[in-house]
Amino acid sequence: MKQRMIVGLMAALALGPVALAQTQTIRATMTGGGGDGKCTFEVEVDGAAEVEIHGDTGSIRALSGQPARWRRLVCNQPMPNNPADFRFQGVDGRGRQQLVRDPNQSGGVAVIRISDPKGGSEGYTGDITWRGGNSNWGGTGNWNGRGQQGENWGKRISANEAMNICRNQVLQTRGVQKNRVTVRMGKYDREGDSTVNFSYTNGMGRSNTGFCDVSGAGQIVRFEMAGMGDRGRVSMNQALETCQDEAARQLGVVRENVRVQHGVDPGNGSYLINYQAQDRGQRIRTGTCRVSAVGEMEAFRK
Repeated sequence: MKQRMIVGLMAALALGPVALAQTQTIRATMTGGGGDGKCTFEVEVDGAAEVEIHGDTGSIRALSGQPARWRRLVCNQPMPNNPADFRFQGVDGRGRQQLVRDPNQSGGVAVIRISDPKGGSEGYTGDITWRGGNSNWGGTGNWNGRGQQGENWGKRISANEAMNICRNQVLQTRGVQKNRVTVRMGKYDREGDSTVNFSYTNGMGRSNTGFCDVSGAGQIVRFEMAGMGDRGRVSMNQALETCQDEAARQLGVVRENVRVQHGVDPGNGSYLINYQAQDRGQRIRTGTCRVSAVGEMEAFRK
């Protein structure tokens, strides 16, 4: 029995300490102006780190080495969820900068990985650019040709169109099946915005509700989950903690006996987390969690 306990403990620690690296966030300084979109970031890295940019917010977390920190984030407009002709260019820094997640495949989140090969911190500067203005900021594929010159110029969308736009936003950002989503009109103003209420059941059978504010031109100007507020994407640390808590609850063990590690994200803004836990019988249990962009548990696999 003693030997089995030692082997089990060694396996439980195979993933190393619980991955709770500090994340630092920043709100972009907006310069305004029309034309194409652009954001410039400047950070300090000693080791390896990932920079995330979503809308008008940036976050950075160290993957190895010393804590990373922001110097500045400057944008002429918030980055939309599906930017046209999106590009990244590393401008300055002695190491490597690489785009590892395109916002068009990840719910509007751009992720740049920085690898600094030498000792001591180094400043890194990078630019992200996209074509056109911010007409589709706040939604994924919700512009639908509205607001452009042509037969639709100046027209207001119907109540049914607003509900379809909100439903599509739920499908694309929550990763649920269409038959599990219900939408109904809350407020409809033919001269302006409308509010669409939605509810859905995720892969774990949990019901969730929220609402979309949709402009008369077909833009989602606000997307909010009930009880969560319009807070944007949760951090990696929050997703790790959510998985750790769920694994402890599902397996009936204390939180300290669960180790979590970031896996390969699905690409829609959610997180895939690997966990490893030692149960009461000293057995090693492994599995995965999928945590949505707003922090809800979408799937748990043993």
